[in-house]
Amino acid sequence: MSNAIRFLQFAPLSWVALMGTVSPAQVSTQPVKSWQQLITAGKQFQSGGHYAEAESSFQSAVDQALTPVAKARSMNYLGVIKQIRGDYRTADALYQSALEICEQNPSPLDLAAILLNRARLYGLEGKFQEAQALCRKALAIHRAELGPHHPSIADTLDTLAWIEVRLGRYAEAESSYAESLSVRQANPMNPLDLAATLNDFAFLHYSQGHYAEAERMYRQVLATRQKALGAEHPDVADTMVRLADVYRAGHQLTKAEHLLVDAIPVLEAALGPESPRVANACNNLGVLYLDEERVDDAAPLLRRSLEIYQKALGKDHLQVASVLSNLALIETDRHAYHEADDLYTRALAIEEKAVGPDHPEVAAMLNNLAQVYGFEGRYDEAEKLYARAVAIWERALGLAHPNVAGCLMNYAAVLRKDHHKKEAGEMEARARESRALHDRDDSSDALVDWHELQRR
Repeated sequence: MSNAIRFLQFAPLSWVALMGTVSPAQVSTQPVKSWQQLITAGKQFQSGGHYAEAESSFQSAVDQALTPVAKARSMNYLGVIKQIRGDYRTADALYQSALEICEQNPSPLDLAAILLNRARLYGLEGKFQEAQALCRKALAIHRAELGPHHPSIADTLDTLAWIEVRLGRYAEAESSYAESLSVRQANPMNPLDLAATLNDFAFLHYSQGHYAEAERMYRQVLATRQKALGAEHPDVADTMVRLADVYRAGHQLTKAEHLLVDAIPVLEAALGPESPRVANACNNLGVLYLDEERVDDAAPLLRRSLEIYQKALGKDHLQVASVLSNLALIETDRHAYHEADDLYTRALAIEEKAVGPDHPEVAAMLNNLAQVYGFEGRYDEAEKLYARAVAIWERALGLAHPNVAGCLMNYAAVLRKDHHKKEAGEMEARARESRALHDRDDSSDALVDWHELQRR
């Protein structure tokens, strides 16, 4: 396979402060009558990954709430469960209703919690600017009401940082994560709270090409979550999917495949077969099969992922664009360049609209489309796209990032085919410089397969 394949990562999932984990059987044997008991039961179900039971408890809490603020709080909890289960439209409607109640019945901390969960929803929907604005509002409320060192500050900073990563603002994200860790350390340490921050901080390192640090963090998170939650919890499966990303980036495909194959049934059991988080894992397993040139195994997984995403998120979502890019790779491998061109062009339009023309994810799509142009002999068009992709990646990620080296090598290959040998040599020299910088900055050079990068 020759193009840059798109692995996907999903949003942070540490929604609310939760109580101890129990099973549905344990809760069902206890009579649940009051609103507070319903909320407590719902939290316990959520903590254990029993989302259908949590939804039932929170829905009953909404129905039984005796005050406006209690109703808003119940709607917020229910919205989180709807969001986790992929029902984004209902979740947003619940958040909107809860916000309207809080506007008429001031309760600052409830308002902040609703704003933060809606920000996470908007992040999942690719509405990053709106998500960032909501996060900042929630952070301002938390700081005013709770002071600078409350654990809720760290929760909000984690979400803000994840959104900043998706916007390509890596320096801002790193600052937010560092502040979050400082807040965590100032409080009695909850291992799961720390794991939530590290899980998302690792995604920043992965995005920047710091694979050794990302792997170290994900392994720490996985061990913590397995010990606290058990192997069948969906948060454990999510971390397995993320760790598989790192292994795939290092061309350790067997390790990555085992993690994904184990994670998918856990996510299906907890969230249902049409959850966007299932689609995420299916896409990534399809990508691995493309790496191994198992096209017949990859295609149905990618088609399933696309169908789930389009149903849950709409046809113009960023996740849809990434899967379209992977399907285009199959068409490229079959030499169906016109079909590949159409898929990449559609995906590029989605990404440019969602995140702007200078985002690192746009650069990946430009690299892919340029390869198709190169295969078709459209060298001038390919060169322009490669030049733009290199500029975006170098500006956003720095020369040391592996994507820069891979794209420079692709650019050089097209220049040679177009008889621009001098320019091709210059690009190859820059690629060597990029590799050397990466090897110096990342102690895990064994994780980076430069031959694979050159094939992108």
